[in-house]
Formats: sequence, C-alpha cells, structure tokens
Amino acid sequence: MQSLFCAQCGAKVAAGGKFCSACGTPVGDGAAPASGSGWRLTATGAVVLGGLVIGGLAIWAVILSPTPPIPRPGERAERPAQGPVGAPGDAAPAMPPDHPQVTEIPDEAKAFIADLETKAKERPTDVEAWRRLALVTSRAAQIDPSYGDRALAAFGHALEIAPKDPDVLRGAANLRYDRKDYREAIDLFQRYLALRPDDNGARTDLGTMYFQSGDSDRAIAIYKEVIAKDPSFLQAHYNLAITYHRQGDEAAALASLEAARKLAKEDSVRAQIDQAIAQVKGGDGGSAAAGAPAGQAPAAAASTAATPFQRQVEEALRGHPIMGPKIVRIEWPGPVAGRVMLQNFPMVAMPPEVRDKFTTRLTDTLRTAADANGVSGPARLELADVSTGTVMATVER
Repeated sequence: MQSLFCAQCGAKVAAGGKFCSACGTPVGDGAAPASGSGWRLTATGAVVLGGLVIGGLAIWAVILSPTPPIPRPGERAERPAQGPVGAPGDAAPAMPPDHPQVTEIPDEAKAFIADLETKAKERPTDVEAWRRLALVTSRAAQIDPSYGDRALAAFGHALEIAPKDPDVLRGAANLRYDRKDYREAIDLFQRYLALRPDDNGARTDLGTMYFQSGDSDRAIAIYKEVIAKDPSFLQAHYNLAITYHRQGDEAAALASLEAARKLAKEDSVRAQIDQAIAQVKGGDGGSAAAGAPAGQAPAAAASTAATPFQRQVEEALRGHPIMGPKIVRIEWPGPVAGRVMLQNFPMVAMPPEVRDKFTTRLTDTLRTAADANGVSGPARLELADVSTGTVMATVER
C-alpha cells in the first residue's frame, strides 16, 4: 500500500495507518499520496495520538502540550538534590493549576495504544511503527505515569533499530527531561543536536539539563552559544537570567531579563518577565499571573465588555477550563461581534470531531447570552491566534 501524507498537517502516514500520528486526523481518501517532500511535526511540535481524542477536549489539550514548561525565577533557596524551585524547566504545569485534572486515559485510547504495541511487536524492524509507539506512549505517560516505562522501552527499541532517527532521539530526550533523568537526557540531546545542530530549542533544553544536573557554568555557556547564533531567541535569554539568579548574580540576571523583555511580542509574556524582574529585585511579584509559564496568558486579562451581552459572553469564555487560560484579550468591534485573541491554543491541530464539538458549545454560549439579553439578530465570535492574527474559527448564532 502506498504511503500517505496527512491532508490536515502534511505529516507522513505509514501504510495502513488510520490516524495521523502528528495531528490525530483520521486518514482516508482525503490524504494525499506521497510525492515530493512533505513537512512533518517533530516530537516537540505537536505529537498527539488520535485515540486519545475519544476522551474529549480536555485530554486533547493535555496531549497537545508540546514542550516542557517554560521556566520562571523562584524564591532564593538552597538547591535541593534535584534542582531548585524555579529552575529552568521546573516551573509550572502545562495546564493551569485550577484546570480539572485528567487522571485516566479512556478505555478506547488504551485499546488504541495496545493495538499499536501489538503491531510494533509483530514488526520488530519497522522504524515507523516503533517511532509512533514511542511517541504515543510518551504522551500517554503525561496523563498516566504507568505508561512511562512502556514509553522508555519503546524508545529504547526504536533507537536500537534507528539510532540516528532525529524524531526518536528528540522524543526520548523529552521523555527523560519530563522524568528528571537529566544525565540520560543530556546524552540524547547531544546525539540529536549532532544531527540537527540548528535546533535552538533543543540546545536550550540541553543547557537546562546541565543546570538541573548541577553544572550551571555549562548551562550558561550553552545559553550564550544559542544567543550568539540567534540573538532574538527569547527563551535562551530567559533561562540565562534564571541561571544567573540562582548563582546570585542579580545584575547579570536583570540584564538578561531586560533583553528577553525587549524580544517579547505579547503583553502576557512581558507581564511574566516583569514579574520575574520584580522577584530578582526583591519585589513581591505577586499577581494573578505569577507562576504561569512565560507565554501563557493570565486568566484574568482586562475586560473590554461594554454591554450585558458582552459581559455574559466574556464570563463564559474566561470560565472555560481549556480556552479560558489561553485568552489574552477579547475585542468587541461590534455590539454582538467579538474576537477572542488566544495564545498557544491548539485549534488548528484538533481533529474535525473535536473541533465541531468545541465550536458547537461556543455557539450555545452565544445563543444563551443573546436570549438572556434580548439580542434578536445574529451574533458572531472569531477565535484568532494573538501572535499571527490568523482567525482559526468563526462561530455564529
């Protein structure tokens, strides 16, 4: 059977595959035959498993958290054995603290994973089958830690048959990162970077692994190396600031934070950095966004609602357990026409059934607010990415 490329995201789909391993979209007649070179999402881009979609949007959002948390400075303290609070990569969960905890993988998803395991074991030299199994089980382990050992085993086998597969190396490094196996992660990041030396995100993660393993000087050297290659790489500036802060060099920490702030494009990111600056200077840094990963919008962004209809819609949107924490602001270009500006919201990667379910609920929100406030005509909401301005979805009542 001919290999396919996913019509949704362009990732290569193995022969016989029913789901795209990159974005979870069901693969069928809409997938394009393989030709030329399509692009594929890496393990840190948006590796998801289609089977977990059955569990609903909450599980989908957890699976879509693609990278380890972005760090923030913490309180000055002696460093524990596994690294200080507030160390790079040790900051905050990918989901907001008040998010309903997803602690169980649906039976259908477990069956999906078991099927992947069976098929992989039947084909011990099939790199694609073992790559997919490793990446899928590593994402499942973020919900159910019992999958962690299975993910390690899958990555181990995948690396035996494909020791230079960059996606497998990156995924295995991420898993070790998540498990705080810092020394093992260092080796994997180094092997990955030997193949893809221009991946500044991975190189920054390597620096973080050195920091967590107690070698702050090496971490600083790596962060500076990233900055030398790409002075606009905000994360390296931010991590460098944290490392200086933990060493007690507050002047250098502040200089790096100021450099990071100049590079920040979103208000929410600048606010997070401002809080870090206040902490380094000895301020209380206390606000609603304290402790949120850099780049994540504070849940209590200022309201621009002017009418009861707008206020009711905003209250419902901000109270949404998945979308609410991602809202940067809500604009009202018209009395019943709103635009929700979202940051790091995985709208484009949702499978059709999840997307439809989500937008249907937003339509119900509009209808409820319109009926309660005497709005008889149409009402509309646009969901847009705050970084690009791209409208990801439009819902109408």
